[in-house]
Amino acid sequence: MKIGFIGIGKITSAVVQGLCTSEAEGLEIFVSPRNKELSLSLAARYANVSRLESNQAVVDRSDIVIIAVRPPVAKEVLGALRFREDQTVVSLVALLPYASLRELTQPAAVACRAIPLPTVVQHNCPIPLYRADERVGRLFGYLGETLPVSDEAGLHALWTLTGLITPYYDLLKRLSEWTIAHGVQPETANAYVANMFQSLSFLAQQSHPIHFGELSRHAATPGGINEQAGAEIAAAGAHEAWAAAADGVLMRFGG
Repeated sequence: MKIGFIGIGKITSAVVQGLCTSEAEGLEIFVSPRNKELSLSLAARYANVSRLESNQAVVDRSDIVIIAVRPPVAKEVLGALRFREDQTVVSLVALLPYASLRELTQPAAVACRAIPLPTVVQHNCPIPLYRADERVGRLFGYLGETLPVSDEAGLHALWTLTGLITPYYDLLKRLSEWTIAHGVQPETANAYVANMFQSLSFLAQQSHPIHFGELSRHAATPGGINEQAGAEIAAAGAHEAWAAAADGVLMRFGG
């Protein structure tokens, strides 16, 4: 399978690294030259990655073309490219709706959208897919758990949550700072905060079905510290602040 990437940034780098270290076999990967340092680095690191001279050269050599450019330039970049009928195009561009993607990539047989996160490097990532065919599902399955989404509004709601990565890390940072202020060494505080929240998420992942409310109730022993902290944080409106931030991000998708 020949995979081409238009746009070289953090996500493309993560996806390329994830594919090259996965169990996928027989992949040829072509990257565009825009980010010279990163594209050369990927080509030097992996024998099956080649840096080509132009975006069009990447399209010409590829069966699946993955678009990962910045939203403001996506239409301009795609409008300058010529696709083939036998190709599949996958857009990782947040604010490029399917209708525009389909129009700009004609006559490609398949156009679809996907939301990989940087954690694809560890092959541990939920990856929502919209209008993906079996071949795209199989490819992204090497990087994490694929989650088919039936409508674009739902895709945008999930994409909105990726805008909460920074505040999530800010929360962990604040909790670590609080712990350090109470006498814990920074290395220990950082490790405990990161690992505690990771282990709680893992516990939720193992639940079938996942029921966050039940997990919360189970942890909140009557009169205990979880019940106390849960009530105080809810009363302060912290949870609603996250939902309000999500509403604001969703507006950028036209929601």
